[in-house]
Amino acid sequence: MKPEHPSWWDPHSDQPFKLDRSEKPRLKAGHLNEYLRTALTAIGSMPAIAWHYSRSQKMMPPPPAEFIGLGISPDHGDHDAVADLIEELGVRKLLLRVPSWHTGALDYYLDFAARFKDRELLINILQSRKSVLDPSSWLDAVDEIISAFYPLTKTFQIGNAVNRSKWGCHHTGDYLELLNGIDNLRKSRPDLILGGSSVIDFEPLATLRTLTNSNCYQLDACTCALYVNRRGSPHARQYGFFDLERKIRLIHAMAQGSNRCAPRLWITETNWPLLNTRPYTPNSGLPRSTVDETTQAKYLTEYYRIAYRTGCAERVYWWQLVNPGYGLVDHREGIMRRMPSFNAFADLFKGVLLSE
Repeated sequence: MKPEHPSWWDPHSDQPFKLDRSEKPRLKAGHLNEYLRTALTAIGSMPAIAWHYSRSQKMMPPPPAEFIGLGISPDHGDHDAVADLIEELGVRKLLLRVPSWHTGALDYYLDFAARFKDRELLINILQSRKSVLDPSSWLDAVDEIISAFYPLTKTFQIGNAVNRSKWGCHHTGDYLELLNGIDNLRKSRPDLILGGSSVIDFEPLATLRTLTNSNCYQLDACTCALYVNRRGSPHARQYGFFDLERKIRLIHAMAQGSNRCAPRLWITETNWPLLNTRPYTPNSGLPRSTVDETTQAKYLTEYYRIAYRTGCAERVYWWQLVNPGYGLVDHREGIMRRMPSFNAFADLFKGVLLSE
């Protein structure tokens, strides 16, 4: 049975509802302390990051099947139909979100995930404000989720969009507290692979703070939800300098200089929301960050091509397969309509688009 989400969760766009201004955290001493720590970390790390960025040693590009990933959800569309679509695409790497507040309904997610035993699953464990307020219960939930999925996969991402208050962390320090103790999970599972950082959009200071600090944890890969849709195309620049290629190179350089993470980069979410798809679209619907279906397919191809050419990202996941607001398939009215982006995604596996 499909579990119910809490009242603060938007089931259409698969994220928490936007916080009202009155609900947003006020500036407190803890915030100022965290900002100071972040600033000091940036000053101290800048020479090493600049060195790694300038060297920009590319790894050997992986085969397309090892590079291209896709997010899936049991909440949208018939499960058998979703499995058929995955088979049609031929995608090997899949990402599945599992909320920490649904530990009592893990069978729902396990039944869905079992359909993809022959694929490589990355389980993204979602946090909430309750996780931050009760870190002991959070670690128990993480342990329970890992134990449940361990027969299917050994790869997990800890947290998601940790630099957005609506996801529960009021500042980066809150997320660092959630990471403390995760190394204990490896004691009985030495082959466990844990990804983290989990910053959404391009906020390099927040990413740096999660990768270089004096806390007690170790990550096997830097994960990020590197959306660029608010800038338009993947070629558009942020801060006047950082296009998608330079963003990826910088995050990879920070991972290389990290004392809390192995020098591996996984982009675990990206997409372009679609025009006129409310309530599924996860943004305001403004043309600046929302596109038509043809443009979405074009940008999807360009994003993967750019990310592949950098030689810095090991894998990139599109979020997600079935969602009319930003996915590859529109499931409204009970029909699985493949959008142009579905065909563009399928073409990536031919290898031609990645190597042009």
